[in-house]
Amino acid sequence: MDNIQAANNHNGCRLAISPDAKLFITTGDATVASQAQSLNSLSGKILRINLDGSIPADNPSATSPIWSYGHRNAQGLVFANNRLYSSEHGNTTDDEVNIIQKGRNFGWPNVEGYCSTGNEPAFCSINNVAEPIQAWSPTIAPSGIDYYNNNAIPQWKNSLLLAVLKDSELLQLKLNDAGDRVEKVNTYYKSTYGRLRDVCIAPDGRVYMITSNGNSDKIVVVSKK
Repeated sequence: MDNIQAANNHNGCRLAISPDAKLFITTGDATVASQAQSLNSLSGKILRINLDGSIPADNPSATSPIWSYGHRNAQGLVFANNRLYSSEHGNTTDDEVNIIQKGRNFGWPNVEGYCSTGNEPAFCSINNVAEPIQAWSPTIAPSGIDYYNNNAIPQWKNSLLLAVLKDSELLQLKLNDAGDRVEKVNTYYKSTYGRLRDVCIAPDGRVYMITSNGNSDKIVVVSKK
């Protein structure tokens, strides 16, 4: 896989392997926002390829790795509930958590967050835009994301756990039974460890968080609440 544009910012990427053994790759818009809407550019996309690097025949286009587009700067990916969830940085408003869907447009730069202001509703209607399941304004700088469904911490079951950089916290996004809507958001460890870069869940239910503070960084383990 080449021709992914390099940049100092918004340069991706996160990787995730799906249950059917496909590799998903996020790319930022490389600070050229218009590229996110261009299907001739790999910037501002989520890509899907086979593990040998070839393009799956059931991609939206059998000649392109593009799975979804209209992304500014995706930060996290996780498969759960037969869905692919992604966290994404907004500009000055509307950080997002999205459910990634085949061939869908996620709006950037014409839409930020929900299809709710100015020309956004019309653009969303015409361009098959998928709205986020959660958005934040002002921005919080969400980063890595994982799905918790273990009995070790029962109050976190069926939840997305989201590491947050700017607001220096871990967020629990409690999902509905279908996994397509956020029912409640809870905050943990606010300003306790500084900026949180990523979160990972072990098979035994322990949660690992890694900081991103520039110095004296650490891995924090949560075994119960």
